[in-house]
Amino acid sequence: MAETRIYGYARVSKKDGMTIENQEYAINKWAKENNVTVSMIYKDRCQGDTPVNKRQQLPVLLENLREGDTVVVFECFRLHRSTSGLQALYREIIEDKKAEFVSLNPMEQILCTFRNGNEDIVQQGFKQIILAVMSVLGAMEKRNVSIRTKNSLAERKARGMKLGRPVVKLPPNFKELYERACRGDITHVQAMNELGLKKTSYYKLAKGLKGGSNE
Repeated sequence: MAETRIYGYARVSKKDGMTIENQEYAINKWAKENNVTVSMIYKDRCQGDTPVNKRQQLPVLLENLREGDTVVVFECFRLHRSTSGLQALYREIIEDKKAEFVSLNPMEQILCTFRNGNEDIVQQGFKQIILAVMSVLGAMEKRNVSIRTKNSLAERKARGMKLGRPVVKLPPNFKELYERACRGDITHVQAMNELGLKKTSYYKLAKGLKGGSNE
């Protein structure tokens, strides 16, 4: 039989409080503590409910996964946030691929199979129930975060607070400096520095000029 391998999987999204580096560190720390070597850590940057076939790295991990290999994640929701998606991936790993699964979240230890030996059908069924409950709780928390964010924005609006990014005012000498930069008399970087503007604000204001250019 071919040598078994340890694979890590890390995922982050734009609104995620987690980082790829945090997850990599935790996975490698677990490997060192268990005297094993991580062959590869697959990394995706996408929302938690993104379908597997729409991700770049998770399908590659599943394709490479062989019997006896191990998949390590920081937490189950790194794989998927929906109940059906998480259950399907968990079953594919431990049942279809006959691989081992490890979650580094202490609350998810019941789902780990690494070095647990053979389990009876009752234990396997219990894992599926726990997984379903965790998925539902995760979905509820995601919904609650969204509701809290909307309520907070509505409250700030009701108090008369301005929402969104502050409007950048056009400096009196912007047009003159921008046109000089376009002619090559000075560089755009010099114009930005003199105006005290960041690159994004500088070019945003330039687009608003009649006949302005983005050179």
